Amino acid sequence: MPSRPAADIRLDADTRWRPSTRAAPAGGLIRRRAALSGLAGAAAFSATIGLSTALRDPAVDDGTRADAAPRSLNLIAAQTGETFSDVFAEGSRYDKAKLARLNRLLRDYQSGEVKPIDPALLDLMARVQSYIDQPLRVLSGYRSWRTNRFMYLVGFDVAENSQHVAAKAVDFTVPGMAAARLGEIAQQCGAGGIGIYRSGFVHIDTGPPRHWTGA
Repeated sequence: MPSRPAADIRLDADTRWRPSTRAAPAGGLIRRRAALSGLAGAAAFSATIGLSTALRDPAVDDGTRADAAPRSLNLIAAQTGETFSDVFAEGSRYDKAKLARLNRLLRDYQSGEVKPIDPALLDLMARVQSYIDQPLRVLSGYRSWRTNRFMYLVGFDVAENSQHVAAKAVDFTVPGMAAARLGEIAQQCGAGGIGIYRSGFVHIDTGPPRHWTGA
């Protein structure tokens, strides 16, 4: 896998960064994120996508949501070319074999480590998918502690409570769709954290509600 320079490292909104004076080890492939926080971040996000609806907790199922119906995903891992296009759950029943495939597709691409993905994140992605008639191109799913450690070693202050480390976050793009539009859809679907990046991708997670924009 081609290596990328240290300046091309991506961080969560719940991280803080500082310039590094150390050389980056080969294999670094996570791009840096510049995130806004607090009220300023929320204002910038709202101004970007013009949203007024309130966030919903994606982990709450009151029996009236579309999650009661069969849920499917159409994904392609941008890093590996692996794909998934199938129904993975119906109502409260999840197909264990399909979950295993999703866990592997959304693994840490640096280390190869696999961790069970939060089912609430998969349900959130399925709601987003229902608006989009093409695959979600996944850039990053689960991020291992070792990958966070690597990011620290190249000069970044990485939060221990990253939603990627908890397997509760995903970054993705959709060819032909603006990141701002993807963020709007994620808001309507009840995402917790939503990050809009000018490079064309969106971060969504099932953590606490927060909005930010980045490069």
